[in-house]
Amino acid sequence: MKKSVFALAALTAMAGTTATLTAHAQSSVTVYGIIDTGLTYTSKVGATNSSRFSLDSGDMATSRIGFKGVEDLGGGLSAIFNLENGFNNDTGGLGTANTLFDRKSVVGLSGAFGTVTLGR
Repeated sequence: MKKSVFALAALTAMAGTTATLTAHAQSSVTVYGIIDTGLTYTSKVGATNSSRFSLDSGDMATSRIGFKGVEDLGGGLSAIFNLENGFNNDTGGLGTANTLFDRKSVVGLSGAFGTVTLGR
């Protein structure tokens, strides 16, 4: 959006003093997530009754990172999006193999009519 505002401002400057820029877009992006890692001690494992420590991902909740945003389009209309991806923080792998933004992936419009979203 910043590139298009810059281009519009440059075109306005080239057009002379008769053109004015009156619309200003407002946008916001929120980054959120949960990292859940547990250190587990297990005794009497296997035939030798040995003990071990392990690093586990997602003991209490699924680890995830998300991006949520709103872009004001003017006239009471806003573009919205929400992209959320699960991951295994002990290995760094995706929550679902070969699927980016496996938890939530939607884009839409919001206005006086309500909200319409498309995606997963």
